[in-house]
Amino acid sequence: MTFRTLITAALLAAISASPLAAQPYRGGGATLYELPDFQGRSVTITGPEDDLGRWRFNDRAQSARFEGRWRICEHDDMKGRCAEVSGGVPDLTAFGLFGQVSSLSPAGFRPDRPYGGGSGFRPGDARGVEGARTVFFPRPSVNGVDVAAGDRGADTFCRSQGLGRSVWYDSSERAREAIGPDGEYVGRSSVLRDLLCRRY
Repeated sequence: MTFRTLITAALLAAISASPLAAQPYRGGGATLYELPDFQGRSVTITGPEDDLGRWRFNDRAQSARFEGRWRICEHDDMKGRCAEVSGGVPDLTAFGLFGQVSSLSPAGFRPDRPYGGGSGFRPGDARGVEGARTVFFPRPSVNGVDVAAGDRGADTFCRSQGLGRSVWYDSSERAREAIGPDGEYVGRSSVLRDLLCRRY
């Protein structure tokens, strides 16, 4: 099988895959906004996050939209005053957490494995389309943030998914924010697209 045939097959499988298969957690996503009424700078989190400071969003959220039910807390590591929320919340004052959210998680989430390898990438951040020898990720992301392009970032993402090294990726798109290979926020940069990871 040629490399071009493999890419084509992976793309077709990704297009036909259910949209729900791309969601890393049943709780869906949580979009936090810097101002009331869903205004200002925002960040979307798609899984448990024990320190919003990593996203430069600690104690900044004043409104939010939640897919499914989420638990939000005033301190890191899901400590302090917490509340369970869902849907659109135009003013977090209603929960006593206006500008005070530091960590959040889909309600009832229990991590099945810890952080890996010293990187900020969590296992299971995304689900790929499996081929015979590779797994295809059309838009690799970590907690809803794009992964900065580069061989090291591609390899780190693949390994965070329990796979081998990356085989190929595209880096022709740019994003306003991205995550580097050590889990650090790197701001505007080229990001990974159409990433292929070896299965072993």
